[in-house]
Amino acid sequence: MTLFFSAPEFSFLRAAFLFTAAASLLFGLIGTFIVTRRIGYLTGAVSHTAFGGIGIGFWLKETLTAGSCGLGALAALIWGKEAAAAHLASAAARVNPVMVAVVTAVSAAVLIGVIQRYAKEREDALIGIIWTAGMAIGLLFLDRTQRYVAVSDYLLGDVLLISRADILTVLFLDGVSLSACGLFFKRFEAICFDEEFARLRGVRVDLYQALLLFLIAVSVVLTMRIAGMVLVIAILTIPASVASRLTKRLKWVACWSVLICLFSAWLGIALSYFLNFSAGPMIVLVLSVLYGIVLLVSGKRE
Repeated sequence: MTLFFSAPEFSFLRAAFLFTAAASLLFGLIGTFIVTRRIGYLTGAVSHTAFGGIGIGFWLKETLTAGSCGLGALAALIWGKEAAAAHLASAAARVNPVMVAVVTAVSAAVLIGVIQRYAKEREDALIGIIWTAGMAIGLLFLDRTQRYVAVSDYLLGDVLLISRADILTVLFLDGVSLSACGLFFKRFEAICFDEEFARLRGVRVDLYQALLLFLIAVSVVLTMRIAGMVLVIAILTIPASVASRLTKRLKWVACWSVLICLFSAWLGIALSYFLNFSAGPMIVLVLSVLYGIVLLVSGKRE
């Protein structure tokens, strides 16, 4: 086994296993709050908006490189005609479509939070509009991009193409989410179970809800790297749904959710490699089978 994973040709598998191990911690924790608060639909809306950020990111990168949309003339005015191209190329190199997706996902989460708090219109209809508009924006910007973009990598994910930067990013976000959950777990639990009671007890519900929405948005973007936009909801909700049938204590639901997510991700990656299937859908299939088994064994909820 050691020789297998130490072989150079399997370096991509080592990166995938390491990334999913780190990501499972984030997904298990945040997924617990998503399931408890019953806002799985919100993750779908945020993921589709994040796809809009992917499209904007690729378009912006290409526009900066080409100096189109008046950027070339503006750069020439600021830096001079000879240095303009170099400055634009440097700016284009720093544009990361995934980071643009993070910004749009967080913006969508904040907008949905405002809608939930203040909107007088039907909440489900407005969130549905955000859901479809995000997807449409992404496709429209990709239509304006001349270079080829593998859209399927973002729709279905590709965990076998994880880079060192992705691993460092998820480790950093693990630290942020662990710190937030460790410090504010009781407050998150309060707003998940009874928001009005928490407000009466003096809990700053709007603040902690905004923090939770931020963590959900970040989790959604990272999930897209594993299972893509289409399967985001499954990765973030099934482990916690399985765990909630094993225990009723929220902190133990979170712990079991992390372990279930890790087990399913590793088993899914291994099966996808040996059976020559895509890793993301295989991970979701493992999770779905596991949920079905637990559902049959545990029976009807009391």
